[in-house]
Amino acid sequence: MIAIIPLWLVNVLSFITVFSVMAAIGTTITPSASLRHLLSPSLLIRGLISVLVIVPIIGIATTIALRLTTAEQVGVTLMVIAPGAPLALRRALYSGGDAGFAPTLQVAVAILAVPALPLWVAIGNWLVGTHGFVDATAVARQVLLAQLLPLVLGAVVKRAAPVSGVRIGTVFGRAGAILLIMVLISLVVNLHYSILVAHFRPIISAAITTFAAITAGHLLGGPLPEIRHAVAIGGAMRNVGLALLVATTNQTPPVVDVVIISYAITAIVIVSGYIFWWTKA
Repeated sequence: MIAIIPLWLVNVLSFITVFSVMAAIGTTITPSASLRHLLSPSLLIRGLISVLVIVPIIGIATTIALRLTTAEQVGVTLMVIAPGAPLALRRALYSGGDAGFAPTLQVAVAILAVPALPLWVAIGNWLVGTHGFVDATAVARQVLLAQLLPLVLGAVVKRAAPVSGVRIGTVFGRAGAILLIMVLISLVVNLHYSILVAHFRPIISAAITTFAAITAGHLLGGPLPEIRHAVAIGGAMRNVGLALLVATTNQTPPVVDVVIISYAITAIVIVSGYIFWWTKA
């Protein structure tokens, strides 16, 4: 992919954005609310099944049904098997998701992504006929630095200084929002090439999978609408960072990155529409 804005700068902005947003969310988490879902984990287990199992199965099935090229299949597959988008938690919480369940689901998904991603890569190799691999240590490092560490730091700050901690979290949240806009602008600027070479069928695959993820979240999320909402967003938004990590490790062709970015944008648009509908309903 030909980038006008250096890829390293986009990556740095992305990391700082995610760290800031997750730290801000950490200052709002109440451990007792999360503990309740760990002690009665039935809904959590159903959410994990939706995010870690059902969404990848549907996504991979669409690549086969739509007869995507191998590179397109790889791009879509890497997205659907990469769970735990950090910004999904922010969108879930700020649009009415359960404040105790959503962070618990996010942390559980992030931790389970470490063994789940290599397993799904092996399954994808068998289905698609590729020979990809993933370093579980690299996955764990990214999950730790981008999600778990800032969440813990935010929670510690809140506990040490309940009043000022929330204020600090607000500052981090606003900074993260500004940085997110900068990242999106960077991606759009670089998409001049991507838009020209992106194929339509992977976008259809992304749209079908995203709608299916939202539906699965509502079907498996139990009786409470706030929990169904959290599961829906957690499943629909996939982890672009993990998908690109595996793609970079395996030195995939540029079209794979294009498909990954196209999938991410498609999911963002659909989830944004879903959130608008949810908040107005």
